[in-house]
Amino acid sequence: TVYFATLDEYKCNPGLVIQSSEGTAIKAAADGVITKIDEDEEKGVYINQAVGDGYIATYGQIVNPEVAAGDFVEAGQTIAYVNKPTKYYTKEGDNVYFSIEKDGKSVNPLDYIDYED
Repeated sequence: TVYFATLDEYKCNPGLVIQSSEGTAIKAAADGVITKIDEDEEKGVYINQAVGDGYIATYGQIVNPEVAAGDFVEAGQTIAYVNKPTKYYTKEGDNVYFSIEKDGKSVNPLDYIDYED
């Protein structure tokens, strides 16, 4: 459960809210195929990327996607840029929403981040 200052409430967040600056390049977390680019009220414009074995990475709060559905992207490739936050994140400031699902169920993205160079 995370406290959302903008909403003044605690709620379960299936992803990470990574502080950033508007216009910063967003890089693909892994090799994979872009499966969807869409928009919703909370994440704003977002990209779904199939990264294999039933895993889907989602990148939200984006602008100017440089990819399209069906594109194969490599880890580290720029896929979009950080947008202004949606109304759900105005007090939290500029950020990238990042989540991972396995077979349609949310998993903790921190379990999949490699902290070593």
